[in-house]
Amino acid sequence: MSAKIKEILQKINFIEADMELHKQIMVSIPADNKTEMETIISKILDQKKQINDLRQQIKKLDEDEYNKIITIEKAAETFRQISKDKKYIEVNTLNESGVCFITFNDGTRLDCLVTAKEENGNWTVLTLEGETKEYPGGFIQ
Repeated sequence: MSAKIKEILQKINFIEADMELHKQIMVSIPADNKTEMETIISKILDQKKQINDLRQQIKKLDEDEYNKIITIEKAAETFRQISKDKKYIEVNTLNESGVCFITFNDGTRLDCLVTAKEENGNWTVLTLEGETKEYPGGFIQ
């Protein structure tokens, strides 16, 4: 990944964090304060546009990298949806530890972005290729 794309992704992350703060602020605004609500909504819409514009810059710079990012984002959302009702006893991420994988009983290793183990021994993983997969605990060492 080029330095320019990394820089753009950092900007996107900053804007997304700021947008989340604005959403939290919006929840705390009294319902009768329509002017302040409209201001916050306008700010959030502007931030969404900024993110979209930055994404288009990535697409122009490297369409393959853009497609990979979109694939991983979709898989991350799938992972979040699957995980809503699960209780994990162990979670590992590539960002956190620098190493993230599961090893199957046959010795095959699957490198991942995220691995999460449930109380019952089952695993949910987000692969480097942007796939969300679930495995029964009996298949993992």
